[in-house]
Amino acid sequence: MAQGRPKAAAKRPKAAAAAAARSSRGPRKGGRTIAPKKLRVIQQQKLKKRLEVGIRMRIEQETVQRAQGALPKKLALVAAPKGGRDKDRAKKGRG
Repeated sequence: MAQGRPKAAAKRPKAAAAAAARSSRGPRKGGRTIAPKKLRVIQQQKLKKRLEVGIRMRIEQETVQRAQGALPKKLALVAAPKGGRDKDRAKKGRG
């Protein structure tokens, strides 16, 4: 049995303690992407992303045109504000 006062344990710096707390939260939602190292793969991914966005925008335009043609009244579209996402992140504290 040890007697007397125990020696002072070495404490972690505050930054290291905060990093350990962050990592112990568990897995995060959403997919993870690992950036490729090859230039050709990066270019293919950019092209694919651009094509997907273009196709999605075109489909949205076509559906809006069809909806406007079918309705007797003009269809009003509501667009999200461009700076809205940054303001929401600031409120949540995820900056």
